[in-house]
Amino acid sequence: MLRKLLRIVKVKMLCTVYFAHFYSKISYDKIFWGSSSSVRNVFIIQKRALRIMLRLGPRVSCRQGFKKLDILTVPFYIFMP
Repeated sequence: MLRKLLRIVKVKMLCTVYFAHFYSKISYDKIFWGSSSSVRNVFIIQKRALRIMLRLGPRVSCRQGFKKLDILTVPFYIFMP
């Protein structure tokens, strides 16, 4: 979905779509997968979405992108109350 919207809308709208679809699932489903090994897979998907939104390459670090868009990473979000 993000790839299709990438050509039409700006980054701010992509961020809104991200929070509506992906981040809401993270916040509600963390009780199910919070302590399992699949957290790594969710983090990889989160980085993939961020790379799409910011048009980053596959080998570029996402650290500054998370800061730029004010998005918490999955491992950080799990340990928050």
